[in-house]
Amino acid sequence: MHYYGKIVGVFTPFMVIFLATICVFNESGGSLMPRNASIHSTGLVEVVTHEEMVQYVSGDKIFSGNGSEVMWRGAGGSYLFHAGDRYKEAWQLHLPEIQAMGLNTIRLAFAFADSAPNQDYGVPSADILEFEKMDWVLDFLSKYSIKGILDLHNYNDMFRDFGSQKLVDNWRMVAQHYRGDSRVVAYELFNEPGSSTWAPSVKSKLDVAKFYANLTDAIREVDPDHIVIWESQPYVPPLEEIVDYLRPNVVFTFHRWWTNSKDEFYVWTPEQLSYMSLAYAVEYRKRLNVPFWFGEFGANSPFNSSNPEWLLTEQHLWRCEEQVVGWNLWMGRTDINKPWNYYLSFFPLKVFNYNLVRQPWNPPSPSFVGYVLDWKGADRLEPYRIELWHNGDYVTLKPGIVVRVIVNHKLSDGTVEVVSDQEWALKEETTIKNVEGTAEFPGDWNTQIFPVGMCDFIS
Repeated sequence: MHYYGKIVGVFTPFMVIFLATICVFNESGGSLMPRNASIHSTGLVEVVTHEEMVQYVSGDKIFSGNGSEVMWRGAGGSYLFHAGDRYKEAWQLHLPEIQAMGLNTIRLAFAFADSAPNQDYGVPSADILEFEKMDWVLDFLSKYSIKGILDLHNYNDMFRDFGSQKLVDNWRMVAQHYRGDSRVVAYELFNEPGSSTWAPSVKSKLDVAKFYANLTDAIREVDPDHIVIWESQPYVPPLEEIVDYLRPNVVFTFHRWWTNSKDEFYVWTPEQLSYMSLAYAVEYRKRLNVPFWFGEFGANSPFNSSNPEWLLTEQHLWRCEEQVVGWNLWMGRTDINKPWNYYLSFFPLKVFNYNLVRQPWNPPSPSFVGYVLDWKGADRLEPYRIELWHNGDYVTLKPGIVVRVIVNHKLSDGTVEVVSDQEWALKEETTIKNVEGTAEFPGDWNTQIFPVGMCDFIS
C-alpha cells in the first residue's frame, strides 16, 4: 500500500593535559593563593582563573569537575536583557526570580558582532558578545553557584553564518578566552541552524552535522575540555545517519514548541505529550550513549491552567526530573522590565530528583519504535512523530499499528490549509510518501504521521 501526500504541522603536536596546583602571588600583594594550571606539550604553564575543573561528559551523563553527576536546571534569554548599559541592574532585578526557581545554569544568549541579520527579521534575539560584559555576568552568577551556558543564539539574525570560516574563527576566539573557565559549563555552538542560516558550503542537513563536527574539532584545538552542544532533529538528519560525525564530550539539545499545533491537545493529554516530547531524548540517549538537554520549551500567554501549553510545560519539567534530562525554560525576548515570573507557581517542583536516579520509563503506547522498516529524507523520525517535508521523502511501516496522517498545503499567502486528516489501520507493510512540486501537488506540501493505536490483522 502506498499513500501519497504531504503534511504540515504538528519532529597539535601530541598534547598531554593535566592539572596541577601551584602557588602564585595575587594582585593585591604578597600572600600566596593556590590556583589550577594547565601544562601543555608546548611547555607553557597557563594559570586558570577559576579553581574548579570544568564539567564534562562521560557516557550519557554530565559530571562536575569533582566527579559528581550534575543535571542542568536553567532558563535563558539575552545575556544583557537588551538593557544596554543597565544590564547589571537588570540582572539584580531578575535574581530573586532565578533563585526562586532554584536554577543552577543560565543559557546566556549572545550574537557575534559580525553576524549578518536577515533584513526581513528586524529585532535581533540576543545582544552582541562583549567579553567584559559577559565576564561580569558570569562572575555575578557564580556568586550564587549558577553557571553559564554560552548560547550563540540565532533566530533568523545570523543569515548565512552557519558553515562559515568566520564562525569558526569567532568560536575559537571565545574558546581561547574561556579555556578552563569553570564558570562556563558548555558552548552551545548555534541555536536552530535552519536553512536560512546556512553558508553556501552547507547544502544539506548532513552538511550541518559535518560542520558541527569540524567546528568542534577547531574549538578543541584551543580548548580541549569544555562540553559543546549540538542541535538534534530537525536540524540534522536522523541521528542514526550521523554517528560517524559524533565527537566525545558532546551534548545534544532538542526544543519543543506547540504554539501553532493545537490539534495535538485534541488527541493527547499534556501528560501524554510530555512523554512524547521526552521519548526522542530518552530513546536516543540509550541508543547513542550521549546526553540530551531539553534546551528550549515553554508556553505563550496566558500563563495559567486555562492554557494547555502552560500545563504541558510543567509536565515537561516533571518528565525531565524523572529521567534526569537537563531542562531550560526559554524566557523570550527578555528586557529589563520583563520579569521571569511566568512559571514561578511551578516551583519548588512537585517532582524533583534530588539523587538523580532515572525512573522507569513508561511512555504511552503505541510508538513507532519497532515499526519503521525504511525511510528516506525524514525530517523528524521520532517515536511519536514522523515528518516528511520534501518531494520523495517517505517512510515504510510494519503492519499492526494505527496511524494518523495529516497532509497540509502551504498557500501562496503563507497560510496553511489542512488537505486531509485521516487514521489508517495498517494491516500490511505500508509506505507513506510525500509529494510536492508536481502538477497534482503544486507548491509546498508537508506530511505528518502520528501513532494512535494498535490494530488486529491477519499476517
